Amino acid sequence: MQESYHCLYGINPVFELIRGGRRPVRQIWLNEGGKANPRLRKLAQFAAERQVPLEWCDKMKLFELSGTREHQGAVADAAPFPYTPFSEMLEAPRLVLLDSIEDPHNVGAIMRTAEVLGWKNILLPRRNSPMVLPSVAKAAAGACEHLNIAVNCSANQYVKIAKEAGYVIVSLDGAGKSSLEAVRETQPEKLLLVVGGEDSGVSQFILMNSDHVAAIPQRGKVNSLNASVAAALALYLLKAQDV
Repeated sequence: MQESYHCLYGINPVFELIRGGRRPVRQIWLNEGGKANPRLRKLAQFAAERQVPLEWCDKMKLFELSGTREHQGAVADAAPFPYTPFSEMLEAPRLVLLDSIEDPHNVGAIMRTAEVLGWKNILLPRRNSPMVLPSVAKAAAGACEHLNIAVNCSANQYVKIAKEAGYVIVSLDGAGKSSLEAVRETQPEKLLLVVGGEDSGVSQFILMNSDHVAAIPQRGKVNSLNASVAAALALYLLKAQDV
């Protein structure tokens, strides 16, 4: 059976796709009207060095390929994202679980921050979460190409298995009684951070099975943080000591 391919878009996602080298790239297309753009020129040179077939074309073809005007003049035809079995992550010092975060931009933004801060392992539930689609890769600026991402369990199953494997479970919740600073001071060797969706938050089952339910203190007039912003603060404070 022939392997299916799909189009990624955006300068950074296409660049990191090629740089990551984790999945085959059949072709890339670049905007011929942007040949003076230094970022597109750098991408073209990089693709040539990696022997990736390249075609310069007009914006209409880029729109037809990607289905969006957010392509930034770069589109790639790539194999599907290679997910990692959860069982292969259970020795990692840090895991982050996205519980019912449905917005691709939030998912991608969290992946981007996680990669920068050394959280290499992301858990996506089988349901109620976007997979690593082109929109997620665009929001992640290609960071997903350097992450291990699992999709083979429900959110509750991830937590159950992680607890059995010795992980300290930390969930973010506005009504939480713990502080992230206090959790950090305990220096857990293995930690699973759970970030909930903006509408539903972390599920009740996971909150009840968490070792710490932590809130981020707020002093402003806006009553909640965007999920990706809250995640970024927690990812920074709770990163492994050797990162």
